Amino acid sequence: MGAFFLNLYMMKTEQQHIDLCKKLIEQRFSFGNGQGPTQKDLEVLSEHILEKTGVSISLSTLKRLWKNKYKQKPQLATLNALAVLLDYLDWQDFKRANSKQRMLIGPILKWTVPAILLTIILVLVFGSSFRFEQQQGKYRPPEITGPVKFEATKTVTKGIPNTVIFTYDVSNVVADSFYIQQSWNPDTKTSIDPKGSALASIYYESGYHRARLMANDSVIAERPVHVLSDDWEPHIYSSKASTPIDFSDESFIANGRLHLDSHLLTKRNIDRTKKFHSRISNSRVFDVHSDNFSLYSRIKVDGVRDVLCPWMAVIIVTEENIFSVALQDKGCEKYTGYKLGEISKGGNDNDLSLLGRDVRDWQDLEVRVRGKNASIHLNGELTYNEVFKEDLGKIVGLVYTFDGTGSIDLVRLMDGDGQSVFEDNFQR
Repeated sequence: MGAFFLNLYMMKTEQQHIDLCKKLIEQRFSFGNGQGPTQKDLEVLSEHILEKTGVSISLSTLKRLWKNKYKQKPQLATLNALAVLLDYLDWQDFKRANSKQRMLIGPILKWTVPAILLTIILVLVFGSSFRFEQQQGKYRPPEITGPVKFEATKTVTKGIPNTVIFTYDVSNVVADSFYIQQSWNPDTKTSIDPKGSALASIYYESGYHRARLMANDSVIAERPVHVLSDDWEPHIYSSKASTPIDFSDESFIANGRLHLDSHLLTKRNIDRTKKFHSRISNSRVFDVHSDNFSLYSRIKVDGVRDVLCPWMAVIIVTEENIFSVALQDKGCEKYTGYKLGEISKGGNDNDLSLLGRDVRDWQDLEVRVRGKNASIHLNGELTYNEVFKEDLGKIVGLVYTFDGTGSIDLVRLMDGDGQSVFEDNFQR
């Protein structure tokens, strides 16, 4: 009589995959403090998706997805973007990696009626125990009985790397664990001693970061950390590299444009057959309010990757939120989108066909705001406009993202009176 082990597999349905994906996103980005994401959380999520994938998913689409209020299965482009945000290649890759749960029971010496009954009992017991442990494993909301201190001080005025000293006092908080997270990115989360008072943390990317003090899964305090850049700061992101690839010690401005050429890609061992994108940022105090400004950019995708739907996006970072415009190649307009103030629209459920362009050719893109009346102009023509209500504060950063790499020929930021605040024609 041979012994054997019984393997039980439970295949997930499509909806279970979607629910798991949402749960992992909530956990990774600490959304909702265990109560589901807020509207602000979903707005931030839309920003992260745009910056990492070039796909613009509207706030309304994300709301429907999280509330399960959709008549048909979510669009594959939406699911792909969510999977990429979790560092998978696409939705199919996510499903393959999370396709089934395995339970190993045995050894079972003989397949008899008692053995079958025992197996069923074990499945029920283990299943109930697993669910109980899952429920018990959830963090309780922290108990806050008094003031919470959370401050941040940079050790250098600008440039990267930049060490920030966080000081904190959580003596009035009852929780199982405490963390400081540099920004929205959960990979920057560090455990802290609740009896301590300081943590030193290094920022390797400039930008307007919102550091978080966390107790269990809850954000109990936030603090802006504006890491200023010396000048333009390019990075490349790929699934192959665990951290962004930096080019700060390289020459990437020549012949009147900012551009990561093939020599630099080879030098940094970038595999151009694999998916990657570049991010070029300039983080500083521009001293212009987001209620009245205009940003003119002349940009294009370099075409170093042979893909069907190349994309590029402009992101204007403010003290409270962002403005953004995502352009796609003609025929791929469903992936386009924009965010003007609190108004976010994606090409999946809006007619944004005017944002479909030959992105490998130079495009003149202008975002213009006058008294919270925002408009998008492409090659001198008005495409879309919105009137927003929220006060987003001053402009604190400019970001350009490209599928593969891209080129920037001119950047001009002006205030509401048409006076130049910042301009770079890359004539070095």
